[in-house]
Parts: sequence; structure tokens; C-alpha cells
Amino acid sequence: MSGEGAPLRVRHGQLHFFVREALKRVRLAPELASQTADAMVAASLAGDDADGVAWLPELARKLSTRHVNTAPEMKLVASSGGTAVLDGDNGPGPAVGRRAMTEAIGGANRHGVGSTAVRRGNRLGSAGYAAALALPHQMAGIAIAGDPQHPEAGAPPAAVQPVALGIAVPTAETAAPLVLNLRFPDGGDRDLALALALEFLVSLGGAALPAEFTAEPRPEPVHGGTGQLFLAFRVRAFAPWAGFRNRMVERLSHLRRARIDYPGQEAAAIEEQRRTRGILLDLKTTDSLRQLAYQLGMNEIWDGLGK
Repeated sequence: MSGEGAPLRVRHGQLHFFVREALKRVRLAPELASQTADAMVAASLAGDDADGVAWLPELARKLSTRHVNTAPEMKLVASSGGTAVLDGDNGPGPAVGRRAMTEAIGGANRHGVGSTAVRRGNRLGSAGYAAALALPHQMAGIAIAGDPQHPEAGAPPAAVQPVALGIAVPTAETAAPLVLNLRFPDGGDRDLALALALEFLVSLGGAALPAEFTAEPRPEPVHGGTGQLFLAFRVRAFAPWAGFRNRMVERLSHLRRARIDYPGQEAAAIEEQRRTRGILLDLKTTDSLRQLAYQLGMNEIWDGLGK
């Protein structure tokens, strides 16, 4: 049995196929399964293992028990200028995030800046990946996503929910883009303050705040689920693309001379290595994915990984 008792190294294409097929077998719509697999494998390629394929068994369980909607009907419930509110219908976070960032990019194409607030979403995964969806459009992107923690009955709600922050800025054709991928709070009063500020931003679309997770149901516009906020900035709306690019090239040159790595540089190096050598899954991830594969009747697919 492939990977039993040892870590497993897998080519990213194989891993994408495995993740997509596993999600389809728990009845996630094929397009959403592919989009979710894109996000998970991209995170694993970039070295963000916690938001990569290691997260698949948890998501598959929530899909199979219908805690996450396998066929969400996402829809815009408000739109004005470059702003929009998207109801994710409790769909898988990466797919809801892609739809929301697509709406933000459309708003930026029309108005220079576009933003989409999400309600009734789920765990986004890598916020850096979601923000980077804007990069192919010569745009900068920002993704902010909450991850509500549901305390046990009788337990007080958390003071602040974990919040993921991703920022992506194009640099130059010959350099890795700047991609920041953080999660708050990570210790310290400053992190707590930032997490609280981000928490209020992701509630703009009407998503619940921590104090509301255990409260009695309330009428609109308060909704359960994860709040998210996506922003896209069309560079050409602020400055000529060539001028912006040249400034970035000069700035990166200064950083190299000072031997300073910028956010995204290390992830790009890890991705290059993992695309060439394959993604090494640690023992815990290997075991959990193997168990999931056998539960879903994907024995042959699993046994072919790494070959």
C-alpha cells in the first residue's frame, strides 16, 4: 500500500487529480472540486502545508455530513459600483473565495478598485493564494477571511476568531510576486488588535461575529458562517503599468543588495523545488489521506501515487 508507514512524495499533477476525485466522491460539484483542489495543491506547492492537502480529510468529512454544502447556489445579494456582497450558501471556502475574487476583479476592471464581502462562507484555506488570483490581471489583491470557532455548549465565546490575511502585489515578469500569507492572532497584544480590526472588516457582508456564534438566531442581515473580504486594485488605474513595473524592479534590486527576502520569495523557491521533485507529504498527512482514499474506494488511485 503506497505510503503506509512512511512519508510519500507525490507529483503535483497526481495530487491534484487525487484531491479532485476525492471531493467528487463526497458529491462536491465537479467545477467546485477542481477549484478547491487548485487552492489546496497550490498551498502545498508553496510550502503552506496546513492549508494544503493536509486539510482534505477534514473538508471531505464536512462535505459528507453536509456541514458544508456540496452544491451551493452562490449569488450576489448586493452590488453597487465596484462593491458587492456574495452569499456563499455555505459552500467550500476556496470555491466561494474564487467566485468572490472574480467579482472583485470585475469591479476593478470597471472602477479601478473592486471589493466583495462574503457571508455564509467556510474556511478559505490559503489567503495568500486567494489574493494572488488577481495577479494575472495586472492587479494587486487582498483577501481577509475569518475562521469561526464554535465553542462547546455553555463555554464562553472566543474573544476573537482566527483571521487569515493575504496580500499579493505584482512585481516584474522576471521576479516572484510579493505574496503575504498570515494568520492572526499569533501571540501578543498587537496581533490581537490586528485580528479584531480584520474581524470587523470580514463582517461587512453580514457574517456573524464571535459573540453571535452561540446567540439566538437573529434576522437579516446577520448570518452564520465565515466572513470574507476580497479586494482587487487595477494597477493601470493608478499609474502606467510600465512605470509601476520599473519601480518594482528597482525596489527588488535594492532588496537583493541588502540581502533582504520579501514575502513570496521563499514560497516561490519552494514551489520551484516541489514542482521538480514532487511534494513530500509528512507521515501524518500521508496516513490521513490513505485512510480517506480507502474509505472512498480510491485504493487504486492512492496506490498509484508517487509512481
